[in-house]
Amino acid sequence: MSNATLYYTTTSCGASNFIAAHRAGILGSKLDAQQADIRAHKILTGPKAGSDFYAVNPKGNVPTIVLADGTVLNENAATLQWIADNAVTPVGAKSGTSERYLLQSKLSWISSELHGTVGGLFNPTISAEVREYITAKSYDKLKFLNDVELADGRKFFVGSGFTVADSYLYIVLSWSPYIKLDLSKYPKVEAYFKNIAELPFVKEAHAAMAKASPPA
Repeated sequence: MSNATLYYTTTSCGASNFIAAHRAGILGSKLDAQQADIRAHKILTGPKAGSDFYAVNPKGNVPTIVLADGTVLNENAATLQWIADNAVTPVGAKSGTSERYLLQSKLSWISSELHGTVGGLFNPTISAEVREYITAKSYDKLKFLNDVELADGRKFFVGSGFTVADSYLYIVLSWSPYIKLDLSKYPKVEAYFKNIAELPFVKEAHAAMAKASPPA
């Protein structure tokens, strides 16, 4: 049976899936990983390199996981849980448990509340007034993350160890310098981000993505 295939970019939320899959120990065994250019809508690596990414995913977004039976998953709440369910090294609670439903809740919060808000700041065409509004809303989300979700100074977002929620939250927070959000305003968020960034397997995943990238 053939492997599933992940399509990702190295800095988008798709990278969170690569990091999670690397930690899960399934890259190359259960999941192949290929890079895509979502602006040019081209697949960059692997056997389909140069072909139209829209032919794989009509939405043109990453992450995209194409399962062995042809099913296409292309939202983080689904792709990351698929990775968790197929992990060799656990990256999430078992399906059907209260802990798993909590994980799903946190993934949904990252997607709809944090990612859904800060993502608007990548749009270069918005007015200064709209940018100011989105920035303020983004800081509201970071304040909630700092004062509520991470109030106890926890190192991991859900439970006592690294999960797919950490890979997703970490990547979204990594966008802060590019969209001019100052994490130092929120010390618990900043400490959390630095802790995840320093995990050896996170560094390994970044190095693997860089190595897999085609020449510029």
